[in-house]
Amino acid sequence: MGAADDAIREELIGAVLGELSLMRRDVGELSKLLKDSGKQFKDDGELTLLRMTARYEQFLARFSESSTEVLEKAAVFEEARDQLLGELSLRQYDEANGRSRELLREVLQQERRRSGFISRKELAIWVVGGALVTAALSVALPVFVASTHLLAK
Repeated sequence: MGAADDAIREELIGAVLGELSLMRRDVGELSKLLKDSGKQFKDDGELTLLRMTARYEQFLARFSESSTEVLEKAAVFEEARDQLLGELSLRQYDEANGRSRELLREVLQQERRRSGFISRKELAIWVVGGALVTAALSVALPVFVASTHLLAK
């Protein structure tokens, strides 16, 4: 049984060595696959990083453009707001100026009434009346003088 045990042992050793050889080959292939996968992962990572950098730069460019547009629109809005405020101020000034003139006219009219000033209508009536009295006197006075002169003789 000694020879049979040695033969079995040699057969087992051969089988183990064959398995080890196969495992060594599989480990080599697996190692190569891991290296290739690592390189691929590294390349994919760099590609992803490049893509992200490009997208980031695109984002910054678009953001810069939109910021510029927003600032331009804000400037236009500010100009429109200033113009509107100017127009409102002018309207309020005109209204206040009109009101103050009306109040001044009222005060002057009240003051004229209080101080005895006559209005334009009253002045016109007095002028016409005075003219009529003057005309009547200018006609009546010579008649009066002539009649007193005749009566005195």
